[in-house]
Amino acid sequence: SLKPGTYTITVADKSNIHNFHLVGPGVNKKTSVGFKGTMTWKVTLKKGTYKYVCDPHASFMHGSFRVT
Repeated sequence: SLKPGTYTITVADKSNIHNFHLVGPGVNKKTSVGFKGTMTWKVTLKKGTYKYVCDPHASFMHGSFRVT
């Protein structure tokens, strides 16, 4: 778990068949499926549960974390 606050998230997409999608209280950020490269986001995480997923492969490429 993490504490509420501002975080820098770096996403390194190495394949053009995947993406990274982060959703939670006040956050809905994603890379596109065709994107290959590195992207950096500054996000403010609030209390709650956040989920991350590869949208095309959501049944097996997913996870979550809590901000408390």
